[in-house]
Formats: sequence, structure tokens, C-alpha cells
Amino acid sequence: MAQSEWLLFIGAALMYAVSAVFYIYCLVFEREDRLKYGMNTAALGLLLHSVSLAIRWIEAGHGPYIAMYEVLSSYVWVSVAFFLLVHHRYERIRIAGAIVMPVAFLIMGVGSTYSRDITLMPASLRSFWLAAHVGFAKLAFGSVLVAVGIAVRYILKERANVQTGEPEERHEDSLISRLPSLDAMDDLLYRFIASGFLFLTVMIGAGAIWANQTWGRYWGWDPIETWSLITWFIYGIILHIRMNAGWRGKRIAMLVILSIFVLAFSAFGVGYVYSGLHAGYLTS
Repeated sequence: MAQSEWLLFIGAALMYAVSAVFYIYCLVFEREDRLKYGMNTAALGLLLHSVSLAIRWIEAGHGPYIAMYEVLSSYVWVSVAFFLLVHHRYERIRIAGAIVMPVAFLIMGVGSTYSRDITLMPASLRSFWLAAHVGFAKLAFGSVLVAVGIAVRYILKERANVQTGEPEERHEDSLISRLPSLDAMDDLLYRFIASGFLFLTVMIGAGAIWANQTWGRYWGWDPIETWSLITWFIYGIILHIRMNAGWRGKRIAMLVILSIFVLAFSAFGVGYVYSGLHAGYLTS
């Protein structure tokens, strides 16, 4: 592995850490004027990260989806890129970076503990459907991670309203007042969870096609496949009860926060608990 790729990886992780500090500082001390520093350092980290991944991609001859080091790194890249795009589109939920950026930094830290040796990919696995499968998995994680950030802010804003006994529009001098309304954040939660659900759907479909090409069957109840399906059902249930059972606001926000643990286990943890076709590269 090129030394430059590793140095760029470390540089990106440090920028994500600095960004996390800025976002947390803004959240705790309600300094909206400092949010731009969190965004700028995150963008710089993403730039360094992009070059790092590009170098590894060129050296390995395949995308970052074989060794655990590159899998975790690419999950972070997609999540941060997704967040920055959302940051630009929905400026009033920028404080969600207080959740997204610390998680990004921690995942980078975990990734750095794995072997950085390049693993060659067999020719049988070189498939468009594999690239689509892992790409949409990362998009799903990024979408849900942003939703978790919004969910945390929803709960904090609702709690502030309850503690003060005042409607949300009365917090004129606080960062809370510059967040979207509770109804608007509830709607954004729905949008990002729906996006994550759609990304998961495409991920499972593309994975089934790839599995048939590689192993001669669309579905084999491999542990990763099973947990992916469980995760898909969980987000389907969240969407169903939100649309049809009248669950909104805090209850949905809590479900979204809890659901990220299932998604994370499905993406990163299953290979450590179960043996299966995916376990070899998900723990290397």
C-alpha cells in the first residue's frame, strides 16, 4: 500500500475529528456562526479521503469493498459526502453533523486497526452487480445516519419545548429556534428513512443477481443475507407505522435511533458472529 494513501487516510480522519469538535461545540454552546467551520473541515477531510480511496482503488484494481479496512473507509466516505450534500440542500439541519461526524471519525478509527494489505479480487467477483450491491448498501447507511442526526435533534428540540413550557417559536435567541419546526423535522425523518429503505431494496436486489452469477442461486439464507432482510423489514415497518398507524414525532425518532444499531450490525458485525460466504472479507 502506498504510504501516501495511508497519510491521506490519517489526514481525513483528523479533519473529521476537528469537524466533529466544531459541530459538538456548536450544539452545546449554541453557536450557529461556527457551523461553517465544521462544514469546511468535513469538506477538506472528504477531499483528502477521496484521493486516498482513489489511490487504493488504482493500486488494488477494484473498488473499496473487499478488505474490512477499505469497506469501513468507503462507508465513511459515502456517509460524509451524503451529509455534505444534505448540508447544502437543507441548511437548517446542519447541526446533525454533531452525530454524523463523530460517528464518521470513530468508524475511521476502527478501520485503521485492520490490515491495510491489498486483497486481490477474483475475476469471478468482478461484476457490475457487486458494485451496485455495495454502493447502494453504503448509500443506505449514509441516509439512515443522517436520519439519526435529525432524530436526535428532534428529541432535543421537543425536550427543550417541554422544559420551558413555551412553543418552539419562542426560543428566539437559541440555536433551537433556527432548526426546522418539529413537523418539518418529522417530514425529513420520513424522507431519509424512505430513501434508506429504497437503497436497501436495490442493494438486496442487486446482491441477489450477483449471487446468482457467482454461486448459482439468488438467495441462500447466508447470515448477511438474512440480516439484510431483517434490516429491510425493520425500515419497512417504521415506514408502515409512520404512514398508516399514526406514529410520528418522538416515537418514530426513537425507532430511527435504535434502528441504526441493527443496520450497523448487519453491515459490520454479522461476519464476527456467524460463518458464511461473506464472512471472509468482512472480518479481514
